[in-house]
Amino acid sequence: MSSQQSAPARTARIRVERRRWWGLVVLSVALLMASMDNTILNIALPTLARELHATNDALQWTVDSYQLTYAGFLLVAGSLVDRWGRKRTFTTGVALFGACSVVAALSRGTVMLVAARALTGVGAALLTPSTLAEVSVLFRRPAERTTAFAIWSGANGAGAAVGPLLSGALLAHFGWSSIFLVNVPLAVLCLLGGVWMLPHAAPERADERIDWLGMAASIIGLSVLCWAVISAPGLGLASPLVIGAALVGLVVLGLFVWVQMRAEAPLLDLSLFARRPFAVSVAVSGLVTGGGAGALFVLTQYMQYVLAFTPWQSGLAIMPVAACMLVGAVSAPKVLGAIGIERTVIAGLVLVALGFGALAVTGSSMAYSHLVVGACAFGLGAGMLMPAATQAVMDSLPPASEGAGSATNSALMQVGSALGVAVIGSLLASTYRARLAGSATVGALDGATREKVLSSAGEAFPMASARGMDELVVTMREAYSSGTALGLGVCSGVVALATVAVAALYPAHARPEAPVAERPADTARV
Repeated sequence: MSSQQSAPARTARIRVERRRWWGLVVLSVALLMASMDNTILNIALPTLARELHATNDALQWTVDSYQLTYAGFLLVAGSLVDRWGRKRTFTTGVALFGACSVVAALSRGTVMLVAARALTGVGAALLTPSTLAEVSVLFRRPAERTTAFAIWSGANGAGAAVGPLLSGALLAHFGWSSIFLVNVPLAVLCLLGGVWMLPHAAPERADERIDWLGMAASIIGLSVLCWAVISAPGLGLASPLVIGAALVGLVVLGLFVWVQMRAEAPLLDLSLFARRPFAVSVAVSGLVTGGGAGALFVLTQYMQYVLAFTPWQSGLAIMPVAACMLVGAVSAPKVLGAIGIERTVIAGLVLVALGFGALAVTGSSMAYSHLVVGACAFGLGAGMLMPAATQAVMDSLPPASEGAGSATNSALMQVGSALGVAVIGSLLASTYRARLAGSATVGALDGATREKVLSSAGEAFPMASARGMDELVVTMREAYSSGTALGLGVCSGVVALATVAVAALYPAHARPEAPVAERPADTARV
């Protein structure tokens, strides 16, 4: 009789095991979708500049509005994971993401597009920490846990790399609205899959209040600071508006941190940073994500403006980065097992720094074959180190803080992305503007044409080409190349410093805490 009872039990267990992996697929696709929206707009920026008459600043905001709300709401989303429950937060985020993607596709101006992108970022913020918290709960055995984190990180990195290719393919056959409509079927599939595949579990801290004021302060502080960085090239670093906005942003962020240190239920649990593996790992993730976002922002435009690639060709040109990220993510579990977390992170950072350095050696006559070497080094390094950093983050957290900890990690990655686009984009814009302003070719233009050339590369390049102004095109390409080289050189230097910091600060003998045994309530009801 016992053998007859054990067979159904084994069958049920196998079914649960399979559904855990299918649940991982659903979570990974949703994360890929959110990550893809970080980069899918980059290839379309020149198209938006022409069709929506967007300035350089407006183009940066179409990218940064998504990343700022993504980052700001992630901290609240981490709290909601622990208070609403992982599944409820995930499905709410996916539904909002899909709905706001439709609104973005229907936009007829940059203001509406920026607003829709900001709301889409809220949806991405809700679904992202719940995916990592779900993975952490579904996979408790060490070997499975490492593999699951590698798949999760691979989906995150692959989404960022696949975005430009998909954007180029869509723009080759459809209008720019298609890059947002493509999210809708993915969101529907993830919503249905999440309802069916993911476990039901009681919230960890359902009775605690959510710090909405803290959320508002974090978003306002970051937004004002990014506005100052993005506006500096046009208004000037000495502009009272730029200086005032930067100071206001820093003060608001400082007050946010001060309040969080004294709050009973803080939005940002600063005590987590007392765990050195957590603090070092989230800092590394933020720096690398920021550098990658800034690099992708300038390179996708560089390929179209300087190398004269079509959107489709630009998307194809990014594919080697996606392939190398995939190779790095797939190899990460073996590398982790062989040399440990610290050495894996350092090796990845070295590759990323070298990749950025190679990309910084750009020129208006440089062939794509010179760029792809640096791009592949960056992709391989980022793909290898991100699973290691993610595992270090999650292994350093107690179970009750997995939602908040994963949200903090993801939030700092998005803050890094927003600041990376703002800083690298502004370095590019200021160098481009300064080089052109001192050019005799630009000085000879009439006032309206000169201002268009200085403020909107997206409109200036096609205008100059259509008018047969070859000398102006050459001048703009050289200026754009100089700005790209400066921005990527700064990325390389910052990552090199981060490599030294990790070697010095990461605990030499840090070991992951023993995984917690699977919770029956989470697996039995999958």
